[in-house]
Amino acid sequence: MAVIGLYNNEIMKKLIFIGLFSIVALLYFNYIYGWLSFYKTTDTPKKYLSVEMPSRENYKHDNLVLVSLLKKKLINYEGFFNNRSYFDSTEIIIDTIIYNADFTKIAAIVVVKNPTYRQISPDLKHKYYYDATSYLGIRKNSMLELSWVGPVFTNCVSYQRASVDIRNACFRTFVTPNGLYKYNMNDKRFWNSSIWIEKFISKKEDM
Repeated sequence: MAVIGLYNNEIMKKLIFIGLFSIVALLYFNYIYGWLSFYKTTDTPKKYLSVEMPSRENYKHDNLVLVSLLKKKLINYEGFFNNRSYFDSTEIIIDTIIYNADFTKIAAIVVVKNPTYRQISPDLKHKYYYDATSYLGIRKNSMLELSWVGPVFTNCVSYQRASVDIRNACFRTFVTPNGLYKYNMNDKRFWNSSIWIEKFISKKEDM
């Protein structure tokens, strides 16, 4: 009987450890992972890596502001959110925010979580599917103006898969062969590149 009791205690310890590890992992991915992602190694030369970090409070504030602004775009089916599969319960997750030196410009990695029953051809093996893209933002008088950049990944079976795909696209392969985009989003030189004229100034001139 003592052996059985010892065996049960070992099982209980393992279950407790797994439970605690799961909670820590969940908190890490939801609240800290994006904030710490500035330190990730990418194909951008190390000397050009953009590693500006706001305080956690400012990062959290920007996260909430971005979700609010993007929710409005979702409700109005604007840009990336021009998809009738999205609805009021669609969840917008800000995976990562990166900043320029004076925190007046941002690049945001966005993941959207939606129930699979909203898909045209529902994937019955999963409860949710995940889409991903990116936005640029310029801060003006405490307001944040956004512009959709892309690329777009759709119908990912997990948040982790969507996050990895969009991060690779923005931080490692955003540079294009034709020279349209010369720098990855995590490159210091990115903040003064022509994409900001294209996405903000030129867009206004066309209006």
